[in-house]
Amino acid sequence: MMTEMRSLLHPNDSSLPSFLLTRSSSAAVRLPQSATNLRFPSQIQSMTSSSSAAAAASSDRSLKPKEEKPLWGGRFEESITDAVERFTESVSFDKQLYKHDIMGSRAHATMLAHQGLITANDRYQILSGLDEIERRIDAGEFIWRKDREDVHMNIEAELTNMIGEPAKKLHTARSRNDQVTTDLRLWCREAIDKIHARVRHLQVALVKLALKNEGLIVPGYTHLQRAQPVLLQHHLLSYVEQLDQDIGRLINCKDRMNFCPLGSCALAGTGLPIDRFMTSNYLGFTAPMRNSIDAVSDRDFVLEFISVNSIIAIHLSSLGEEWVLWGSKEFGFLTPNDSVSTGSSVMPQKKNPDPMELEKSSRVIGSLMTLLVLCKGLPLAYNRDLQEDKEPLFDSVKTILDILEVSTEFAQNFTFNHAKIEKVLPSGHLDATILGDYLVKKGLMTAIDRDQTLPGLDGIERRIDTGEFIWRKDTEDVRVNIEAELTNMIGRPANKLDTARSRNDQVLTDLRLWCREAIDKIRARLGHLQVALVKLAIKNEGLIVPGYTHLQRAQPVLLQHHLLAYVEQLDRDIGRLINCKDRMNFCPLPIEMFMTSNDLEFTASMRNSFDVVSNRGFVLEFISANSIIAIHLSRLGEEWVLWASEEFGFLTPSDSVSTGSSIMPQKKNPDPMELVRGKSSRVIGSLITILVLCKGLPQAYNCVLQEVKELLSDSVNTIIGMLEVSSEFAQNITFNHAKIEKALPAGHLDATTLADYLVKKGVPFRTSHDIVGRSVAICISRNCQLSSLSLDDLRSINPVFEEDVYEYLGVKNSINKFSSYGSTGSDYVAKQIDFWVSKLQID
Repeated sequence: MMTEMRSLLHPNDSSLPSFLLTRSSSAAVRLPQSATNLRFPSQIQSMTSSSSAAAAASSDRSLKPKEEKPLWGGRFEESITDAVERFTESVSFDKQLYKHDIMGSRAHATMLAHQGLITANDRYQILSGLDEIERRIDAGEFIWRKDREDVHMNIEAELTNMIGEPAKKLHTARSRNDQVTTDLRLWCREAIDKIHARVRHLQVALVKLALKNEGLIVPGYTHLQRAQPVLLQHHLLSYVEQLDQDIGRLINCKDRMNFCPLGSCALAGTGLPIDRFMTSNYLGFTAPMRNSIDAVSDRDFVLEFISVNSIIAIHLSSLGEEWVLWGSKEFGFLTPNDSVSTGSSVMPQKKNPDPMELEKSSRVIGSLMTLLVLCKGLPLAYNRDLQEDKEPLFDSVKTILDILEVSTEFAQNFTFNHAKIEKVLPSGHLDATILGDYLVKKGLMTAIDRDQTLPGLDGIERRIDTGEFIWRKDTEDVRVNIEAELTNMIGRPANKLDTARSRNDQVLTDLRLWCREAIDKIRARLGHLQVALVKLAIKNEGLIVPGYTHLQRAQPVLLQHHLLAYVEQLDRDIGRLINCKDRMNFCPLPIEMFMTSNDLEFTASMRNSFDVVSNRGFVLEFISANSIIAIHLSRLGEEWVLWASEEFGFLTPSDSVSTGSSIMPQKKNPDPMELVRGKSSRVIGSLITILVLCKGLPQAYNCVLQEVKELLSDSVNTIIGMLEVSSEFAQNITFNHAKIEKALPAGHLDATTLADYLVKKGVPFRTSHDIVGRSVAICISRNCQLSSLSLDDLRSINPVFEEDVYEYLGVKNSINKFSSYGSTGSDYVAKQIDFWVSKLQID
């Protein structure tokens, strides 16, 4: 136990107080009689048998819950209406985060005790109470109350009922904003592991199915027409390859999301002496997140996760489509067992492969579209819109797990009809290509042919570059145009160029080379925008702006801290592009494949020719990464459009990045950032179109994939344009210091800092929250600021206030009090600036 607990410490800690080693954070314990202030309601104390537990639960459910004041209700005079309560509650779906919420609370309570912010006995009672709540939820005895809004407040309110004052300290240095994103990351981490395991199960089932059918030849299809004979094993293994790439995407996603937001609080961090490294280690995260605004506001990890799920769903939809076709009388290649089939209510002869028809990929794609639309244009930091991220996420994960499970079941419960397949094999002239290869061997390309071909291709490239080349639509596509012109130029040697090559693998090679270059271009422009934002931050050192949650003033933050939140997001975008490029950098071309792979600077050749010509997972991954970039840029665009308005007045764009009105002569519009916000929808549209396009396509090549290129090109061009204009705008705006400073006092931005002051005086945070809420109510009635209240005014609310309270009031004092890792405190933000100046090599 001692070794286990020491592993959870901050790297600089060499010991852990003995009181923290008295119990496991997860084990249920019997409460000692000495814990006289550990109070449980009588119905919980009486749960000594299953019958009494059932009776108590039944009695509880028969009574309407006693109306109680919300935990945030200090400054409010009226209760919310029933309609608002029904509309805003989320406990009906976010209650499935309860284990992760309790896990985070255990870590947080342990850290608070270690830092001296609560006592050892407080921690003991909190952990014991959380154990009891978890047991009751597991047993179905816990009563979820919608008037408590969400999973967090349900658990905290019940814990307060059970143990009293210690529970009121649990929310110290924590907000629901960092709490929910911590819960969500923990939940996603587990969900990824479950999906990873299910993908492996399906891979194993497919490999076993291949081994069981060794030597079986089936028709291979392109355009869903018979093409060439292939071994069934080779065909099945193409799906195994695609699923393996999906596992790589899941691993990258998990690694990128495995950073801890806890301790970021509402958006700005805290001035209380917390240890975010300790909680991060306790919960198995890689490290705490560097920027508290980024930590609570961004959901790119959810978008990436559901994007990966969507690509998995596309692969499974192809498998489902193929097996449904192969199970039909027209194909007759396979027969499913009764255990994975259904019948008809009216046609007695029917035996339907319903599990593979119900692959539900459209549902997963729909969840992704919902999240992309939800996140588009949301300004920093937290917005209540993000409450809606959970149901699509939960449904996406459940659906993918179900599809994987039933696909594995199906793979284990059908038989390939060898005799039927062998009987129909001769039709369709499947050996035609082999005959062509035989003839090619009679006259392979020579060195002389090569020496004529390469200069001919150079000449064609020069003519295309200078605009002299005439493209002909009657020769279909770029490859046939070039080959036809080469034949006109050099004659017979050009006819040998397509030896051992098809347009199918040729276009895939072209596309991977093009995507590789496009990724490098986007990466460079992301870096340019990062540099522009860091320079803008340096230029405005010390400027304090209001930090927003729900688009309402919340806490003061340094503008530098705010701008660096976007730099963090863009850095993760670069990480996604790097992973995408690494995964796509394999060569589709055959024949001396390692030679062509090396010449084209691919990592290696692709292992499976079916996978080569049919899979567009790399395109989906690339445009998914572009869509997440577009979301981040749409948020920046929305914010700067708002901040440029007369109502905000925080910034003024120069004329060089503004436009006017054709009728209103006074107008100066930040059009570039409006169009950044608008064009994000175009990138999202390209992604959704390609997902729909790829859904249910059988292996291998289908002509519908021709439509991928235009959408991909538009996505890349749009993202590059958005990044370039965002960088231009960042270099051509001025923040209006005087106007911002004049407007800063409004909104009681120092209220949370005042609550932290009371915590340092020994007041439980929940009580502190209520005291400060009532103080704010007085200020509202007098139209004044907290710093304007006299000491007598404050002591009339609670006598704990002393003269030193004024060191915490006012926005500048608040900024000076922030000290936690990742916070908006001046010292920490200076370290953030130094980090990015070094990483981005800014002069």
